[in-house]
Amino acid sequence: MAKSTQETIELGRLIRRSEAARLQIGLAHTRLKRKLDLPSRLKNSVKSEPAKWLGGSVVAGFVASFLFKLKKGTADRKTGKGIKRGFSLGLLRFVLKLAKPAAKIYASKLIKDYLGSQLRKGISERSTAEERARY
Repeated sequence: MAKSTQETIELGRLIRRSEAARLQIGLAHTRLKRKLDLPSRLKNSVKSEPAKWLGGSVVAGFVASFLFKLKKGTADRKTGKGIKRGFSLGLLRFVLKLAKPAAKIYASKLIKDYLGSQLRKGISERSTAEERARY
């Protein structure tokens, strides 16, 4: 009898130990899964700090525009042709580059407000239909 009670105690201890190990492995798996879920982490980061992302995109756009800038022909530089046109087009491009992020933010706000109103409208219609079905 003493041996069987010792065995049951040992089995109970082993079972508790394996459950604790299983729980630790599950928690480690969940943490690793969250760390490797790049799309949701990126989405949360953009939602939590939009100003930093907007500033970073503007800076990256300027850097890319300077890196991939095409060289102008030497003939235009010597003769002076196209200087006014080049300046005005350059100024127009610069203004459009500055306006593009603001336009994107404005458009996304409009879309968000529209979809939110449609969702609220759908929920209210659904709740009234459910109330009618009850009676």
